[in-house]
Amino acid sequence: MATPAQKKETPVSMRLRDDDLAIIDRGAELLGLSRTEFMRRAAVHEAQTAILNETVIRLSPGAFDDFLQVIGATPAVPPAKVKERLQRKTPWKQ
Repeated sequence: MATPAQKKETPVSMRLRDDDLAIIDRGAELLGLSRTEFMRRAAVHEAQTAILNETVIRLSPGAFDDFLQVIGATPAVPPAKVKERLQRKTPWKQ
């Protein structure tokens, strides 16, 4: 694996519509970044967000206690309408 002093760069090619590219260029310009750096930051941010959304749940101690209470509680009786809908046959099995 490359150390920070030995940064490995891999080119990435993308096809973008002109209108999307104009928006990207404007955003990069407003932040004083190159198009490449702007897109790199955006891509890394989106990837980090996706990973965090799937792997980390952050709760305060009080919220965690509430969570444990809810998942440990006896399930509520579903309303009659919900029970009926859950017992319906799917359209493709009728």
